[in-house]
Amino acid sequence: MTKVGEPFSVRVPASTSNLGSGFDTVSAALNLYLTVQVEPTDGKQIEWVQGANSGPSFSEKDNLISRSMHDAFSLLGMQPPGLRIRMDNPVPLKRGLGSSAAAIIAGIKIAETVSGSAFDTERIFQVAYPLEGHPDNLSASLLGGWVLSWASDDRMQAEKLLSSLSCRFVLAIPEATISTAEARAILPQKYSLQDATHNVQRCALLIHALNSGRKDLLREATSDRLHQSFRAQLVPGIQQLLDLENLDPELSASLLGISISGSGSAVIALVDNHEEAIGGWMLETLAAQDTQADFRVFDLDAAGAQVLSHGDTINP
Repeated sequence: MTKVGEPFSVRVPASTSNLGSGFDTVSAALNLYLTVQVEPTDGKQIEWVQGANSGPSFSEKDNLISRSMHDAFSLLGMQPPGLRIRMDNPVPLKRGLGSSAAAIIAGIKIAETVSGSAFDTERIFQVAYPLEGHPDNLSASLLGGWVLSWASDDRMQAEKLLSSLSCRFVLAIPEATISTAEARAILPQKYSLQDATHNVQRCALLIHALNSGRKDLLREATSDRLHQSFRAQLVPGIQQLLDLENLDPELSASLLGISISGSGSAVIALVDNHEEAIGGWMLETLAAQDTQADFRVFDLDAAGAQVLSHGDTINP
């Protein structure tokens, strides 16, 4: 239990979103974490300490932890006290892994803990959503697990999905980056009735597959006609991955579904075996189109954002 005035850490999971058909709707938290260490000080300033993987800039413009923290303090009618903050962020930026959402949630959790206030989910989203603009990564980073989220007017809501699905996530992470703005700009303004219907059907099937643990449905459930074929144009090799080009038949049964992670450039495969071999196929397929990448294997994070005092046990 963290007491006001004591040092603490905030740990927030990265996330993957869309999962093909679940555009701006379905997301999942990954066991890859942004960690922020916070130490109250006697001063009145916030001191940002350069930590591992913290990036080159702590400016107010670029630092979403700072922006969301200040917005949360403003909602409380408070000025932030003196703090020393150190960030360790191994989450790759501009790869569709929710790095911005994790930072936003971390900042709100800092304000919540320092002030001794208990924010409910609605209040956290009240601060977070205007900074992010779409709900799916925020909800996964906050709640953990598989999450369903939606927006109405200027408000977002989310529900954690009950799921009996057992799988792992193999992520191919290209060196090339894609900004969210770039990935949004490439999408069409209008869609055909047939394409919209296709995604509604598959998204419903995706929710059923997650809930029931029906691995055999995931390949079809992650099929998409709204965004992936357009975003795949931004990084050579992504379309070949989505088309399962040159996938060894012996690996096919283990690859349950594959999609662009968020807005890209990472591609995520849901697998239940042969993780290393599937990761190797992903890299080879990208390399054949002159796209260099690495792959990593992750599990589902069930806990979401956590505030930890020194000596706390971290839940997976």
